[in-house]
Amino acid sequence: MSILSTYLLPVLISAAIAYLLGSISFAIPVTKLFTGKDIREMGSGNAGFTNVLRCVSIPAAVITFIGDFAKGICAVFIGEMVFNLMCGGVPDIENVAKVGAGVAGLFALLGHLFPLYFKFKGGKGVLISAGIICALDPLCFLSLVVIFLIALAITKTVSKCSLTVAFFYPIITLLLSLFVYKSTAWLPMTLIAVCFAVVVIYMHRANIRRILNGTEPKTIARKKGAPEPPRDSDEKAGADSVLLQADEGQTVQSDDTKGETLK
Repeated sequence: MSILSTYLLPVLISAAIAYLLGSISFAIPVTKLFTGKDIREMGSGNAGFTNVLRCVSIPAAVITFIGDFAKGICAVFIGEMVFNLMCGGVPDIENVAKVGAGVAGLFALLGHLFPLYFKFKGGKGVLISAGIICALDPLCFLSLVVIFLIALAITKTVSKCSLTVAFFYPIITLLLSLFVYKSTAWLPMTLIAVCFAVVVIYMHRANIRRILNGTEPKTIARKKGAPEPPRDSDEKAGADSVLLQADEGQTVQSDDTKGETLK
């Protein structure tokens, strides 16, 4: 019971602050400022750096990048500070505070994905996760940056790179914790990394479908007048999509219903 009373309050406090911080989805106000539109109604519908880069402009994407990355770093520092202040007398406080910082980072990620201020519709969590990892473990972060750049050189598609990094994050965390840091917190930190990976991969489920269908676009800034990238959806994409024409009596084209006429 004493363990519960010692750690529960700092967990709740750091989690609440981190969630509210993570809920500041920079892509939404930045896009509104640059275009007057809602980024969630543009391109893929994702409130994140990649969609801003494709659909708005490079300057808007840079601001989004800095904001989302920085709030991840801030969430970790806040979580660590709360645990140091409230659990300063417990044994192995350094590792306890690091686990607390990881928990705060996880809640900041949830805030980014489901922002309180924007009707719980946010981004996919890649940039904020990068900021969190950078603050939690700079060596792990640098390792993942190398993996990301290698994947980007090969695939030229950010979603594939993000999925690759998500896969390797728990593995690198475990290896560094056991063999480099020799940390007693290797298990909770690895579990936190697994949670990050699962969440990020799940949020990329539409991208995974497009990758499997061969329709995932390359990640470059969209030229003016070029078509927007496909919209993320939980519905089946690609071959099952139906092409409806506006005028009555024109043809509906799909793999399942070819040649039907609108009535």
